[in-house]
Amino acid sequence: MTRNHQTIKTVPVLKTNNRRLNLEFYCQTLGMKNLLEEGPGVSLGDQTKSERLVIEESPGARSRKVVGPKKLAQITIKVEEPKEIESLLGQAHPVLQVYQGEKGYAFKAVSPEGDIFLVHAEDDSKRLRALEKIPVFETQADFTGLTQFYIEKVILNVPNKSVAQTYYQPFGDTLPIEFKEEEGQDLLAENAATWDLSMIKFSLEHFDVNQLAELLEGRDLFIPKSKKFLLATDDSQIDLWFEQA
Repeated sequence: MTRNHQTIKTVPVLKTNNRRLNLEFYCQTLGMKNLLEEGPGVSLGDQTKSERLVIEESPGARSRKVVGPKKLAQITIKVEEPKEIESLLGQAHPVLQVYQGEKGYAFKAVSPEGDIFLVHAEDDSKRLRALEKIPVFETQADFTGLTQFYIEKVILNVPNKSVAQTYYQPFGDTLPIEFKEEEGQDLLAENAATWDLSMIKFSLEHFDVNQLAELLEGRDLFIPKSKKFLLATDDSQIDLWFEQA
């Protein structure tokens, strides 16, 4: 993908079973703000009211629990203000692991649907150090959630890393996606058949639908008459939505 197609914003869309339980996790444990509830979907973001993640409730009659590893291995969230992470930890919601970095603390947590999130404020999350002894954290008196954050990285479990990299090769390094090779019967499941990652929405700096379609020639694409977006589907049956930022 050319420099003109730099990604400005990444918004994962996750299928969930119980909206209420998941909302509690995203708003209380991760500090997200409920921006809009419309139909089965909930738009989540930060205090700037910028959408960062979407959850869609899908009843058991339509979707089911994943058997084995999920397509979504992890979502990494980069927080603007490190102190706000301490406020989240001060609320004492269950987390998997707490880390120490140069700028402050970080943590890993798991949603009711089994989706893993790493929340940090570092320049390089790989330099985080896991803590064995967890300090006592305090919550800021005026804390109402994360002021500003963005989705830094989406890690996908795939049955064949080489095949996945080949599909995404035209994008170069412009998409914040990494791959982890795993074995699992639902890694190639039909989109929305399971409670898993169903779509990733990308807002691009300069969106040229014709140029993008040419770049992705030979792939499964949908372009509406308005040409306001392009929808592709990768080998894992995850929808990729591209639009102008």
